[in-house]
Amino acid sequence: MIRNIVFDFGGVLIDADLESVLRSFRDMGVDNISEYLNLYRQNGLFLDLEDGTKNKEEFNEALRAMTGRNIPDEAIASAWLAIVERVDPNKLLYLEELRKKYKLYLLSNINPHVFEWAETPAFSELGQPIHHYFDKMFASYQLKMTKPSREIFEHVLRTAGIKAEETLFVDDGAKNVATAQSMGFHVYQPQNREDWRENVSHILSEQNA
Repeated sequence: MIRNIVFDFGGVLIDADLESVLRSFRDMGVDNISEYLNLYRQNGLFLDLEDGTKNKEEFNEALRAMTGRNIPDEAIASAWLAIVERVDPNKLLYLEELRKKYKLYLLSNINPHVFEWAETPAFSELGQPIHHYFDKMFASYQLKMTKPSREIFEHVLRTAGIKAEETLFVDDGAKNVATAQSMGFHVYQPQNREDWRENVSHILSEQNA
């Protein structure tokens, strides 16, 4: 029986626009940005921000050093937020319905620029910050570990006090899904921009019949 659901952020809760982010950083002078940044796992300086090796201020300074430009903090935050193409309010309302029956958790490879924005009422047109929809949230930069490592999944299970075999993991990253499945999670891998509500409901009804 499924009692818990763990959701990813980018490509699941939000429709992600990778091209806009790449273009924003390219305009700042990071010509090889595609070597550092993708939808599932970052590299180099950009991974340092996501796994907590560098904080926001350290990342911003390192980016300025990399580009040789005095880029304002606000411009860097804006570049990161270009990843957010859309937050579908219907998905958030669906989460509210799910919470009546299940424990909901967020597990995301995410950086503070994006997460701090999501923690404000500006997160969606419904006016609620992201924590409104979850029992607990796990952000990679706070934990100093990232998916698809087993370590971060073990941390979620231990901290939340839940069992993998009683948990559905919803993530658009193939490697993340593979790790979760190998640990006994039920899994669903939607595509970016997919309305996954019907498919998630189908898995829940099938497993809890």
